Amino acid sequence: MPPRFAARMGRVAPSAIMELLKTAGSGEYISFASGLPDPALFPADLLGAAAERVLAKDSSGALQYGPAEGYPPLRDWVAERLRARGFAGGPENILLTSGSQQALDLAARAFLNEGDAVCIESPTYLATLQVCDSYGAAYRPAPQDEDGLEIDAAETALSAGCAMLFALPNFQNPTGRTLSAPRRERLAAALDKTPTILMEDDAYYDLRYEGRPLPPIGSLMRGGAALYSGTFSKIIAPGLRVGYLHGPPEVIARLTQLKQITDLHTGSLSQRLVCDFVTQCDLRGQIERLQAAYRAKRDTMLAALRTSMPAGIEWTHPAGGMFLWVTLPPTLDASELLKSALARGVIFVPGAGFHPDGRGANTLRLNFVSAPADKIVEGIGILAEIVRDRIS
Repeated sequence: MPPRFAARMGRVAPSAIMELLKTAGSGEYISFASGLPDPALFPADLLGAAAERVLAKDSSGALQYGPAEGYPPLRDWVAERLRARGFAGGPENILLTSGSQQALDLAARAFLNEGDAVCIESPTYLATLQVCDSYGAAYRPAPQDEDGLEIDAAETALSAGCAMLFALPNFQNPTGRTLSAPRRERLAAALDKTPTILMEDDAYYDLRYEGRPLPPIGSLMRGGAALYSGTFSKIIAPGLRVGYLHGPPEVIARLTQLKQITDLHTGSLSQRLVCDFVTQCDLRGQIERLQAAYRAKRDTMLAALRTSMPAGIEWTHPAGGMFLWVTLPPTLDASELLKSALARGVIFVPGAGFHPDGRGANTLRLNFVSAPADKIVEGIGILAEIVRDRIS
């Protein structure tokens, strides 16, 4: 007799991206599908030296259980870094998490009841939909334009009642768009007038290739409840699985209790490796190295799209991050294009999965940081040929 799962497991589905990564791992593909950083830029030697220092100085602490809130010196460092972004408070405002993905899950588990409405960007981060689906949330999507989330639509959603608003304001996944400064101010003011919890994911904050940093939405709020997450996955290495969550101390205390239930704490050794890296190594230099490499790859992909794609195809021009968003003519289905692309050794993510209702069939997401430059040019050329054939 098959096992009887809990009813909520009916809402849990595999990630389309992770399934595509399995496919990519089974053969030789040019992959634009993943959210993976370029492994050639991982600071492996520096992390090796950091591990030696950590284990020589504090092996018992690095290999032992630790506090659920996280390693105190790293919490101090994160709090200081976020004060530079406009957030008040100290380590009592910080919870260290197993990547920013866990921060999203903890927030949703703490604040969403079955059937609660969540205001989301449309399209939105795929994992947001997976997490919110698992807790039985409903959705109030708000569309985007080139300046990010359309605030009139978001205000309408908030006025109808939302338990949470999820936003990824910088170089949004999947579109690469950035929420403009005036819209951040308007959204912060709108949230201050409601009981809605802001869950702001700023995973790509440091991957900016042009323009000046903009203040986080939560830093502009004056009376509402704001949670803000970030990660070391994009600037050091994702395998360390260290992220952070900033919020009011009373909220952080409650989320810490949920984290205790989940995994006791983020890995003691990983936290100490990150702390050693950010305090003893050249973090600014590492970020600048990533910015230079990823800016060049972005420019390579944009140039290849301009050169290869037929008329009628549109794409975003991200000022940072890892992704851009392609819009095909309404008559084309990106899922059907993917079948042809797979046969020719190229993988991307169709756009429908980034919507709760499956719209956006004529859109797709491309990662521009994972593949080498020559493979970017080759892969975009193949996609352009497939698109041209379908249009013809």
